[in-house]
Amino acid sequence: MPRAIHKTLIAMAAIVALSSCTGSADRAGGRGFQQATILQIAQLNDVAPPQVQAYAAAVKEQSHGSLRLEFKDSWHKGEVDFEKHTLDDVTTGRVQGAWVGVPSLDLIGVTSFQPLLAPLLVDSQVVQSRVFTSGIPAGMAQGLQGHGLVGVAVLPGPMRKVLGVRQPYREPADFRKATLGIQGGAIPEATAKALGATFTRMSSGASLTQVDAFEQHVGNIVGSFYGLEAKYLTANVNLWPQAMAVVLNETSYRALTDSQREILHRAAISAIPAALKATQLEDDSGVMTLCAQGVTFPSASDVQLAALRRAVHPVYDEIAQDPANARMLDRLIDLRAALGAGPDVSSCPSAAARPGGGSFPAGTYGMVLDNDLRAQCVDTAPQGTRGQKSWYVLEIAGNRVTIRQRIDSQNASWGVAYNGVYSALRDRVRIDDLTATWSYDGTALRLTDMTGGSCDTTVLWTAQPWVLRAGPAQGRGGVPDGTYESGLTDADRRLCDGQSTLHSLNHQRGTGGKPTLYASITLDAGAISGVTHEGSLAAMPRLAWLASYVVHGSTFELTKLELMQAGGNGISRWNDLTATFTFDGTTLTLTPVGSWPCWVQVAWTLHPWTLTKKAP
Repeated sequence: MPRAIHKTLIAMAAIVALSSCTGSADRAGGRGFQQATILQIAQLNDVAPPQVQAYAAAVKEQSHGSLRLEFKDSWHKGEVDFEKHTLDDVTTGRVQGAWVGVPSLDLIGVTSFQPLLAPLLVDSQVVQSRVFTSGIPAGMAQGLQGHGLVGVAVLPGPMRKVLGVRQPYREPADFRKATLGIQGGAIPEATAKALGATFTRMSSGASLTQVDAFEQHVGNIVGSFYGLEAKYLTANVNLWPQAMAVVLNETSYRALTDSQREILHRAAISAIPAALKATQLEDDSGVMTLCAQGVTFPSASDVQLAALRRAVHPVYDEIAQDPANARMLDRLIDLRAALGAGPDVSSCPSAAARPGGGSFPAGTYGMVLDNDLRAQCVDTAPQGTRGQKSWYVLEIAGNRVTIRQRIDSQNASWGVAYNGVYSALRDRVRIDDLTATWSYDGTALRLTDMTGGSCDTTVLWTAQPWVLRAGPAQGRGGVPDGTYESGLTDADRRLCDGQSTLHSLNHQRGTGGKPTLYASITLDAGAISGVTHEGSLAAMPRLAWLASYVVHGSTFELTKLELMQAGGNGISRWNDLTATFTFDGTTLTLTPVGSWPCWVQVAWTLHPWTLTKKAP
């Protein structure tokens, strides 16, 4: 095909893809139409990272919904050079745009971002924040010109660290003759060589069986379940930030109006504060999950860090061969020195942590409150009977907080008093619109100086300290989110005959020792839903279980469990069923502690659960 015709076809495809209309009735009585332009953005993942989501939200908001990003998931998933192939698809017009990690851009000849990736240079969020708020990465995006791409946004990201499979990696001697898994372009490759390691390029989610260490950021370590097999993440060796670039091909970019192009660039600037905040929150919550999985965070000493910096100096020399990059390197080195910031240090919270130190402590806490205290607030309806007490449980896990309540009695049904999202910075925590100072002495979590909430909400959070129920709190990291399957034979289903009026396990009988009831449960950030299949997995699923759970140490607690009885015969409920558990990476085994209803014990603990699908 002649080159001119090929370019014409790409341009026509871009114009068609960019244009779509959504109609809506005019409330004044007429008919109005809003022109909506949709930009298709390829991505490796099934869900865009929070930084890119912040940018997409800013684009939608500033265009009043007339310009939107639509993500095309699982693009080149499972391929080693997934980002290079994605960029090739953008330049050839197969897709309008993509977001990629900036370390991959030199795979297509774009080297202007290399100073940002100089190993151990931008190694803290303090430095990265100053780099981005100074507009430096936006200037680097000019290097995309001449490569068929336009950079519409460059966003901050988490630090790439070194995950050791069998040992920590803290000094050059640790890397010599080791096999280091890498992703990206020339800088990760040059860094591995400078440290004396053999490198191998890895796809997203690849197995660690062929490597000794892997350069990766915390979010991907958690998402790929690497913490279940690799146990050493060097706390203060931060190689470079996983900054992200959102790019369009030139044809799609030119098809936009001047106003639309301005919105894309303006949204990139306005999204940076939210992206920086999301980056810190992503790292903090990921570290908590890894701590729960038994990952340790050994630190490199000052002497070891200095040795690493000397070892990677040839990478700086390679970057500085380009005069513009040499000047940018000097600028970044001066900026880091002026800030005086050391590398960020990841660590698990200590049971004896100082008040307000470390990450907001994940775990399960309890508190008892006089109803009279909440009754003093006139901005909400009274909770409970005056003169009596109510019982509360606070669950902190991932980036979410939930308060459950039993009003007037410990035997009352659980209700939800609060459910929200939090982020923490030093001794300050933000929970949705609430802001407070927090402290933790290893047993009691206290919140003070709360603003942004109602009287009732403030009393609920701050009137009494929250006391750790089981510690040290480990979140849910030891049991990965995902879908698990098990089965019961006909003999299993008869074990509780005569002990209950429930019939969910005996709804249909079979013969032989093969399973006749197949069960599937999905664990999702503290919530469980479960279905059963009669006879075979191909049978129509029936909703059987709804539950909430927490994990601390080796204990798995079903804090609330509902059984949907077959035939619409009602719902049975239980609270606070406790088991110990083991998880070997594939199989989850529960052992009941205390008294469990027979049917529940058989269904949940008689046979192991097999992890069949990891959560994305």
